Amino acid sequence: MYQQVSEAATEAGFQSDRVGRVAGDDLWIWTRRASTPDATVVFLSSGIHGDERSGPEALIRLLEMANWDDAYDWVVMPLLNPSGWRLNRRENADGVDLNRDFLRRSAAETNALIDWWRHQSKPCSIHLSFHEDWEADGFYLYEIATGPGPSLAPSILMSVAGDFPLQSEGPVDDHALCAPGWITHAPDPDEPEGWPEAIWLTRTWPVRSYTFEAPGRLPLAQRIDSLISAGSAALNFLSKPPSGLNEKF
Repeated sequence: MYQQVSEAATEAGFQSDRVGRVAGDDLWIWTRRASTPDATVVFLSSGIHGDERSGPEALIRLLEMANWDDAYDWVVMPLLNPSGWRLNRRENADGVDLNRDFLRRSAAETNALIDWWRHQSKPCSIHLSFHEDWEADGFYLYEIATGPGPSLAPSILMSVAGDFPLQSEGPVDDHALCAPGWITHAPDPDEPEGWPEAIWLTRTWPVRSYTFEAPGRLPLAQRIDSLISAGSAALNFLSKPPSGLNEKF
């Protein structure tokens, strides 16, 4: 996995940064800096749950194929949970769900990522997170917005809907859909101390966060493709925002 990421990221002009080492596994972040010092920082993350195979694979494909606009600072964390990846399970090798650990900070992986961010000169402003939901029939996303700017959700969902079903029935994990495939979420955790990555980011800085959930009932190749479609739409939006930004999807 890391070799594939390294080759794709290096070819796309990214630089590697080792952020920690946990039980023999190096944790890597890849960065590509903008041509101007005041550029917006966009963070793409995946692999926080080891049994969600489509996210890291989709990020590799995006590194290979995407047009990375030099107007942005790009940060990519392709695999936060390598021990869970090897075990093909949600939690890390110590049984910690890393995506509920951003307040407790009980896992070394979580601490490594948080500490890296706290040493950066600029905060994250846009977050794209690649996941899958084994119970879902269609693609959906969570939008948590504490930062300024238009919603990326309509453009992302219109792109995905061209080839993949959107989740049309709710609630999903007790959350109502505001439109097919679209959940708007307050910057508050569902579990008081079980903070996900997106909650930590949006409560730490003004951030617009989008968590993509590929439908787990689709074959792996289609799950990967749905995440690629969502990620590509988000990157295209950032490079050239379409007209009618505030229209409801």
